[in-house]
Amino acid sequence: MIILGIETSCDETALALIETRGQGDTFECRVIQSLVHSQAELHSAYGGVFPALAKREHGKNCIPLLQKLLINSKIPTKNTLNDGQVVQSLEGMRADLQSQNIDLWQSLQQAEFLKNIPAIDRIAVTEGPGLEPTLWVGISFARILGALWNIPITPVNHMEGHIVGSLLESDAPHGNWQKLKSLPVPALALLISGGHTELIQVTEDAPKELHYTILGQTKDDAVGEAFDKAARLLGLPYPGGPHISKLAREAREQNISSSVKLPRPMIKSGTMDFSFSGLKTAILYAVREATRQTIGDGKNSMTDEYKKGLSREIEDAISDTLDAKLRFATEKTQARSIIIGGGVSANALLRERFTVTADEYGIPLFLPSQHISGDNALMIALAAALDTKPYSLPLKAHGTKKLGV
Repeated sequence: MIILGIETSCDETALALIETRGQGDTFECRVIQSLVHSQAELHSAYGGVFPALAKREHGKNCIPLLQKLLINSKIPTKNTLNDGQVVQSLEGMRADLQSQNIDLWQSLQQAEFLKNIPAIDRIAVTEGPGLEPTLWVGISFARILGALWNIPITPVNHMEGHIVGSLLESDAPHGNWQKLKSLPVPALALLISGGHTELIQVTEDAPKELHYTILGQTKDDAVGEAFDKAARLLGLPYPGGPHISKLAREAREQNISSSVKLPRPMIKSGTMDFSFSGLKTAILYAVREATRQTIGDGKNSMTDEYKKGLSREIEDAISDTLDAKLRFATEKTQARSIIIGGGVSANALLRERFTVTADEYGIPLFLPSQHISGDNALMIALAAALDTKPYSLPLKAHGTKKLGV
């Protein structure tokens, strides 16, 4: 089976193709191609994702990215439509697209290649959670292709994608057939991204049929959002996490510490929930105080050295908090393995801390590749492959839907 994945939950337009065979213990997959078009540079002027802009860019990017994907993957054509068939297939969606997603509709008018029906068996699309305006672009795109090519569609929870994506041996395109990594259950998944911070218990109802239970989640800001807001306070570009990590690494190399001691929120709460709003407030007060104080020549104390030291303390506070919660949840659930997923999992310090933790508990750790850690359609296609039941239309965009709810 060949599956097309579509991901537009935030500011990355992503498409992927995978091929699968077998079920349960015999399940194998092959990565054909995975493409991601990032909008980060466009949103940097706003200090975060601007939903209306993200929606517009997805509408512009979906068609050319699909054409590139099909050309690169060399998927054969199984049939060709005539103009009348194309018009008939699209007629039912014309009004909605022209009024709500004009950029996607205009791109469709240029897409002659869509007349050639590729040998794709299923379409997988992110249904939520995410930004509702951007989710609808991907869902509309999936509905268009499903109607045009007569292909069933499977909606996928974005967070489940992050879990199963970490089980891939390799994300290399045109790779060999691979089995998913063997997952000892019950497993504990820590999902850390710009929109989510969640602890999930993962069990198996049957081989490769995973079941999810939310154990804890953030009460306010997600960890990636905390990184971005801290970076904004320090005058660093969006996305903020990598820039804070860069300064923190330089601080460690240069033995620079911060005089500020930030809180490690809720690590003694006795729960598996998180909160980062208080940390963000503490960073705000630290920056205000440094800006108010003056040093020589009337300059404020917000020097490059100060930013490096504070970045180190920010990264340490976040890593201490996440690791403490991970250890607490591991002991409470008697987890036999740990899965890490989401964009913040690319952070080098966190990966080191989680590796040490898993080693101390004597259980395997499943970390995503750099490609899988960010938003991508490969994980969406994989999650759909593990779900044997294609869903009927219409789909819904769950802008606030959480995994397991």
